[in-house]
Amino acid sequence: MFIIGSVLLQLFALIYMAGVREAIIHTGKTVFLGTAPVDPRDPFRGDYVSLKYEISEIPLRKFRGTLPADKSAKYYTVLKKGESDLFDLDYCTTVRPAGDAVFIKGRNEYRFNPASQKYLPLKYGIEKYFVQQKKGLDIEKRAGRGNDVHVPLEVEVALGSDGTAVAKDYRWGQLGVGLEITERSQPGRNNWNNGQEQPPPENKDVKVRKSPKLKITLQNASGKPLAIVNLPDSRSFNAVSASLEKEWTFAKTFSEPVKPRNEDVIVLKPDEKVSFDFDFAEPRWFVNGKKGPDEIGVLCNEWSDMFRIIYAPPSREECSTLEKKGLIWHGKLMSRRFNAGRVD
Repeated sequence: MFIIGSVLLQLFALIYMAGVREAIIHTGKTVFLGTAPVDPRDPFRGDYVSLKYEISEIPLRKFRGTLPADKSAKYYTVLKKGESDLFDLDYCTTVRPAGDAVFIKGRNEYRFNPASQKYLPLKYGIEKYFVQQKKGLDIEKRAGRGNDVHVPLEVEVALGSDGTAVAKDYRWGQLGVGLEITERSQPGRNNWNNGQEQPPPENKDVKVRKSPKLKITLQNASGKPLAIVNLPDSRSFNAVSASLEKEWTFAKTFSEPVKPRNEDVIVLKPDEKVSFDFDFAEPRWFVNGKKGPDEIGVLCNEWSDMFRIIYAPPSREECSTLEKKGLIWHGKLMSRRFNAGRVD
């Protein structure tokens, strides 16, 4: 009888959980979250997409209140709607938000030391999205690997009144991004060791490359004409720190805003690509170190210090006078992570 009772209890628990999920799907507030899909196939459990969300790593500067020591603590990530209809991070807290705030409930399932880590890793229970058999590999192919153009997967998520999340569906982003290292830092020359002195080159007339050259490619994945805006000095592109242990800041800032012009607009046909080259040996991309600004290949650690390139065009309001304003893609598009010598 005890065994039968235990089986029935587990069965009722599963039915209850399924019922709660169905209720959230049909009555919860729906939002779209940006993701980076990885490892979509598990032969023992069928096809699914393993997802990492843009809100999976919370910068500590975006956390309100005191970080709890209890690993089982609940976290509430408050969301805001961006330039596109994707929702992004506003702030994170352990206090359940009140009022009309849109929030998602998460947990920290990793080792975390706020004294040494600058990002709080969270999971929301929507990191696996099951799809039809063999469809996971198709999703993986379109999402892109390595130097391929990555088309972001955008997941439709239903939110319960307590922040519980259920993944309902997905769609593809309209704009894809690819990142390629076109010239690596010279092996054995960059220290990647937090500012230690580098050995001098054998030939003093040969300039040693300490930081990489990158190529960023944007591709129209929408099936219709789409436009991007490349402001002068490539101001539509920015680099951000993507390291869990340290948040690097870039030395170069543009204090004066630039108004977009018609000549800054690039219209892409369906599937058409456009590429831009960036040399991280140039002062534009220097990061701040203890002794001042320098290249990422000098100041940063090869394995732990990572970065991303972000493409973010001017807002709709700023583009309101442009001839092709109706074609311009608005939002925020992140590249894969990279450092002085490799792409993650």
